[in-house]
Amino acid sequence: MVSVEKANITNGTRVFVRCDIDVLVENEKISETFRLDVLLETLNFIIQKSGKPIIAGHIGRPEGKVVKELSTQYLLPYFNEKLGEGKFELLENLRFDPREETNDETFAKELASKADIYVNESFATCHREHASIVGVPKLLSSYAGFRLQKETNTLNKVLQNPEKPLVVIIGGAKIESKAPVISRFLEIADHVLLGGKIGQEWKKNIPVNLILPTDYASESKDIGKETIAKFAEIIRNAKTVLWVGPLGMYEDERFINGTSKVALVITENPRIFSVVGGGNTITALNNLGYLQKFSFVSTGGGAMLEFLAKGTLVGIETLNKND
Repeated sequence: MVSVEKANITNGTRVFVRCDIDVLVENEKISETFRLDVLLETLNFIIQKSGKPIIAGHIGRPEGKVVKELSTQYLLPYFNEKLGEGKFELLENLRFDPREETNDETFAKELASKADIYVNESFATCHREHASIVGVPKLLSSYAGFRLQKETNTLNKVLQNPEKPLVVIIGGAKIESKAPVISRFLEIADHVLLGGKIGQEWKKNIPVNLILPTDYASESKDIGKETIAKFAEIIRNAKTVLWVGPLGMYEDERFINGTSKVALVITENPRIFSVVGGGNTITALNNLGYLQKFSFVSTGGGAMLEFLAKGTLVGIETLNKND
């Protein structure tokens, strides 16, 4: 991937920036701005170079229909404040058009016609073979945004050269999407800790470095005290920790104790390089006040899992082909 830093951006250059703007909007207000905040480095860089960023992305799953509640226009006040009015253009939700998700060539050409160059700044959707991810970069000179580079560099470090002991924590409810990641890290991690519903549903072999919950609390919707103590003992000796998926039903404060206690153990140890990702995990840790204490927070959920399992993503491969 070639960095946006190498792009020929001059006065008036229009830059199509595929952004991760998939944030929760409630009562026309943005609930949490983390995904938007990490875009600002790239967007401001383009503006400082006298270019004009064309901010493109999606919110939610409108399934090819116009859904007022999922309009990107609710993000306009945020970008006006952070970037300055008139210094950017914000496109409407790309997924309002069904051609986005089918990677329609005509739609890709329509999007490409709006700009002079392309920048991918949406790690979270780099695993999607959509028009704005793989179609547009085939039509324009294409570059990687600063955040996309940080995501891939950080996750590659965990995969290829982590400081050991490496402890991987995987929770949540979707075992089918996380099984490939669990299998890969069982080969390279010192310990893999399973929590959440995944910890109850693991039916495969249990190698010595795979640690399953030994007890549960609160109607089996959270890990129990014995498991928390075991997890904490292992984590305290770690130098690198990767965490994907909450350890209980975090939406209910009665079932967030395991996630909270494990987060405390990780963040109170300054020698641990900690990486966390996944929408539910980020929401849980943000609600608990721990999110900013992690070394690196990935914007990806499904994309992070696929990258960790395969070492690449279709959106990244498209950029590499255009080098």
